[in-house]
Amino acid sequence: MSGLAVFIGAGLLTLPFYRAELLHERFVGAHAVPANALTAVVLLAVAVAVVSLLRRDFVRLHPARLTWDDTGDRDRIVHRAMVRAWALRFGIVAYLFVAAGFVLGWSGWPALLATTVAAALYAYAAARRARRGEHAVPFGLAAAGAAFVPSTWLWIIAGVLLAATAAVWGPPPRPGRRELVRGHLAHVARAVAASFGDVLSVLPRPRPTRGRLGTTLRFVVTGIAARRGMVAAAVLLALAAPVLHAVFPVVAPVWWAGLGAYFAVLPFAGGLAEVSTVAGLRRWLPQSDTELWLTAVVVLMVVAGLWLAAAALAGLPAAPAAIPVAAVAVARTVSRPDLDYSPGPTADLGGVAMPVNLVRQLVRGPFLLVMGLAALS
Repeated sequence: MSGLAVFIGAGLLTLPFYRAELLHERFVGAHAVPANALTAVVLLAVAVAVVSLLRRDFVRLHPARLTWDDTGDRDRIVHRAMVRAWALRFGIVAYLFVAAGFVLGWSGWPALLATTVAAALYAYAAARRARRGEHAVPFGLAAAGAAFVPSTWLWIIAGVLLAATAAVWGPPPRPGRRELVRGHLAHVARAVAASFGDVLSVLPRPRPTRGRLGTTLRFVVTGIAARRGMVAAAVLLALAAPVLHAVFPVVAPVWWAGLGAYFAVLPFAGGLAEVSTVAGLRRWLPQSDTELWLTAVVVLMVVAGLWLAAAALAGLPAAPAAIPVAAVAVARTVSRPDLDYSPGPTADLGGVAMPVNLVRQLVRGPFLLVMGLAALS
């Protein structure tokens, strides 16, 4: 099964290099490629890579090693992990750079390459030590991509990035035991969730937030406020959606609106996911499941509407019909009960035996989203 998955994945990843005309016809069609389309796509990818690296998920170490084998080399271990995370993210950016160049053309690639290298250097320097305002650089890159800046501006942006790299360069602080253990536990949770296909387990954890939870509405709103750290990711999606619509005009705007709203709103629904999968937490809420679900849908529609308004300001054509579809799909995704791994019927998909019951549980929300957007388009 793993060999087949690798074979299929390699075929899909290499498709832009030998079937670029087919992809251009499918996603661009007879429309003209916007000026600086390659610049917009790559700058957005660079912004996502920098923001992802600044989360510093690499700061982790096994508690047993900290207790029994802490020989003072934790700085070197964390630095190696940071280099691997940095190389992985910008390796993906390099692939997207080349793949998008084959499909969209190579207009302005020298200046774009210089900007990408400068951004990679900034990400390496900034990830070593947390600083206030460090996200201004990736969001500036995303805004430049959304504005389809000409290639002449990219040389200036590259110079600014090099200056920012010099400003933030410095020795990293020595990570403490609590920080390393917290990072290790989060890594284990992500690894287990990936192994069992439980995406809800990796939704962002809430931050301490003041507020009374006496009513269903207060519970849902407080759960969203406790995950305010995901606003940055939602803003990046709001900038990316209009760019993708402009670069790939064959795809109907409702698809970009619906998919963007779904992925932007999903992290904020973590509170509903917790009470749906943990019976002990659910007992603290006396309200019925129907009341909780309907309240969550209404509040999530408001959040999706705010995101869609931001995307419309960035240039995405308005598609208000996608708001209820995305909100209901999110609520259906996070309100499923805990996964049932009991054996059941399987379906043969290209030589891979897929457990029907498990797949049905995992795709109940995304399937509704795809069907709803297909009906709207």
